[in-house]
Amino acid sequence: MSGAPMTNPDQPTGQQSVPQHPIRPPVNAGWAVVSLLFFWPLSFSAFTHAFNVYPLWADGDVAGSRYASDRVKRLGQISLWIAGGLLLLVCILYAIAAIVWFANGGHDYGPRRMR
Repeated sequence: MSGAPMTNPDQPTGQQSVPQHPIRPPVNAGWAVVSLLFFWPLSFSAFTHAFNVYPLWADGDVAGSRYASDRVKRLGQISLWIAGGLLLLVCILYAIAAIVWFANGGHDYGPRRMR
């Protein structure tokens, strides 16, 4: 045996080999549940994409599987942003209503006189 490293005759020298079976992207089902809890209209699309990750990967559509996985994650994040924005809007409107109520004498809790 010579001191030269063993090489694969099918592989060009100087290049790394690409694995035959790429790693399956995550389903991101947790993000689909987040979309269900925080903004349910987006959950329909999120769960549809989550259920398509494995079948697309099994059919050999690696790019489609990654797109579906990324889409589930993005829809979950969008639903969190929408829920946060709606919560912020409710807090602002509540503060405005409280200020208006106090400005109009709504804080007078004394006994009422009968006329």
